[in-house]
Amino acid sequence: MKCKKCGKEIENGLMYCPECGESIQLVPDYNVLEEELLFRVVEDKNKSKDDRFATGVYKKVEHIENDAPQASSINSKANNTKSNNTKAEPLVFTKKIKAIICAAVILIAIIGCFLILPYAGTHTYDSLMNSAVDAENNAKYAKALGLYEEAYALDNTSFEAIYGLGRMYYRVKDYNNAIKMLEQALEMDPDNEKIYTYLISSFDAIGDKESIYELASNTDNAKILELINAYILMPPSFNYDGGEYNEDIIIQLSSTGGYQIFYTLNGKNPTTSGKLYTKPIQLKEGKTVIKAVTQNEAGEFSEVVSNEYTISYPELSLPVVSPTDGIYDELVMISIEVPEGCVAYYTWDGTNPATNGIQYTEPFPIIEGSSVLSVVIVDEEGNVSPTYHGDYIYQP
Repeated sequence: MKCKKCGKEIENGLMYCPECGESIQLVPDYNVLEEELLFRVVEDKNKSKDDRFATGVYKKVEHIENDAPQASSINSKANNTKSNNTKAEPLVFTKKIKAIICAAVILIAIIGCFLILPYAGTHTYDSLMNSAVDAENNAKYAKALGLYEEAYALDNTSFEAIYGLGRMYYRVKDYNNAIKMLEQALEMDPDNEKIYTYLISSFDAIGDKESIYELASNTDNAKILELINAYILMPPSFNYDGGEYNEDIIIQLSSTGGYQIFYTLNGKNPTTSGKLYTKPIQLKEGKTVIKAVTQNEAGEFSEVVSNEYTISYPELSLPVVSPTDGIYDELVMISIEVPEGCVAYYTWDGTNPATNGIQYTEPFPIIEGSSVLSVVIVDEEGNVSPTYHGDYIYQP
């Protein structure tokens, strides 16, 4: 560095010129050329920076207050605006799609309400049943059948729906399905005469007489039996079912409508060999087969029915006597156990008590000496028990 006053070279680190004593200026002198060069360098850097901003890498937009903005600033603003528009388009497009989808969903919901609500209102169980009854009353049986089926699908335990289906199946001549539904209805209401009417008519339509007879055997309702009798001539009924009995029984026969009855006891056909029934038939021990048939005023015969009866009397046990036989030195009273409905007879001389005996009514005394007591029990049918024999010796 040179001294500005005397021009002498000054070593670094000195604060004063060693030649003239002038103080040394640490800040360099202002140089116009150097100032110009520095300005251009800074301007070039700023321009380079502005060009870099215009590429769109940086999105900030600087506000220029000058009335005449520089071209670089305008270009930068234009580029930034274009970049912003390009980025915003997908967001707008998404909002439009969402709006369209929401509108479509709302429209579908509104249409669904207009379509479903009226349908649901007319397809409740009550509305279906009311419509079915109206259709049935107007003889629109096929339509009524469809409505009853819909109601049944909603409640398959409903008596009204089940019975309605039975009636409509009968009306459209679907007798097998009619029988199926009517039998279910009959289980719910066993004494409903109208159900019997439809059911009997359905059996008759398919020629199932056996099922009609079975209906008659399962009821004792006189009105229902009359309904059945209008379709078929019912066979006689027995007051005792066939089977085994241990006592005599009396068989009574009856017919619905009071028609004549013919019967046999020897296994022959009552329509050709029968005897007119006029009084009860008494059956005793043994096996008996009774065949019977009903005949109406037109001479038509019913189905032949038969029952087999077996009567076997119970075996009477040996009479129970007390005290038992033996030797006694004092007076004792003899008693006999007599079953209900039976009579006891006894003798002291060994003869048959069933023919020569004394009827037992109360305990009796033992007789003096040596004796044989004989006792039998006889039931209401005259059956005789085995004979009790006892050797009694009484020595006072």
